Amino acid sequence: MTSHRRKRKPQRSRSAIGAAVVAAAAMTAAFAFILTRGAPAAPDNSALGVAPEDTPTTSATPSAHPSVATKADRKPPASRSAGKPTTTSAAPVNTGPESPGFKAGQWIVVLEKYTADGGLDAGRLAKDTATKINRSGVPAKAMLVNGQYPGFANSSGEPVLNTWVVYLGPGPSSAEMLNFCAAPRTQRAYRSPACPTYEPAG
Repeated sequence: MTSHRRKRKPQRSRSAIGAAVVAAAAMTAAFAFILTRGAPAAPDNSALGVAPEDTPTTSATPSAHPSVATKADRKPPASRSAGKPTTTSAAPVNTGPESPGFKAGQWIVVLEKYTADGGLDAGRLAKDTATKINRSGVPAKAMLVNGQYPGFANSSGEPVLNTWVVYLGPGPSSAEMLNFCAAPRTQRAYRSPACPTYEPAG
């Protein structure tokens, strides 16, 4: 009889199997490292003063709250000269000549008298009063009476001397000038109940 010998299966060495296991473990660890850590980090350029390219740079924006003012919204302080009020002087008023000429038949009415004997600046007072009345809409004038008008006398018939008067006129009659003085408009401008009338050249 012919005997048949079984063929032996080749046996792998234990060392080869161990090497394969170690290699598989190393590959698994490498894949795990890549999956958990991701791509390598970009180099830190902050020490060189260069911002990373993929890092967006944003500028500070002013607050949108209406009650907060930014530097751009602040107005520069106004100069001190701009805060000073500007004053404009009124135009001077013509109160007539110091010694006007009158014709016969011309009448005036006197609103106020200032005698220079008391040491007062009678001329200035008379002109200031006439200016005030003019600015109220009544055409008053001021003049110095010093004996040059024969029709300008006191109650004793003596000529008036060294006296500044504030007057209205001249007008064509004593009655017309009296009415002018008594009119409400004139009395509002300057209160003068007496309203004496004169004909300086009479």
